Amino acid sequence: MFLSKEGFVEMKVDNVISDTNPAVVLKGRCSELNILISPEQAFAIEQGLSKVSIYRPGTHDTLVSIIENFNIKPILVKITKLQDNTYFAELALQRWNNFLILDIRPSDALAIAVRTNTPIYVNENLITKTC
Repeated sequence: MFLSKEGFVEMKVDNVISDTNPAVVLKGRCSELNILISPEQAFAIEQGLSKVSIYRPGTHDTLVSIIENFNIKPILVKITKLQDNTYFAELALQRWNNFLILDIRPSDALAIAVRTNTPIYVNENLITKTC
């Protein structure tokens, strides 16, 4: 079942690298994962981390506003696999007793997660052990 965390490690966005090779760095206890992203994706995640609103809301801000106004709760984000150099993720949403699991780009899932304090889990086969 999607909500099971077995085989996954909880992680947090630790850093966003915005140089010539933008990446998001996820860290958990004794684990790390770096995902290459576009400059636009880096900006969206950084904006969510900093909790700074810009003049006009971005796509992720708008989506979070819709989620909140319709009483939808993001339950968790899972980064599930790496296939052909592409990471895959899922976002679980709950409204009352209804659940919706969405296929979503990891960068979009992370941009939403940092805005909503949603837990992030990464498949343990994808992480680098650091201890």
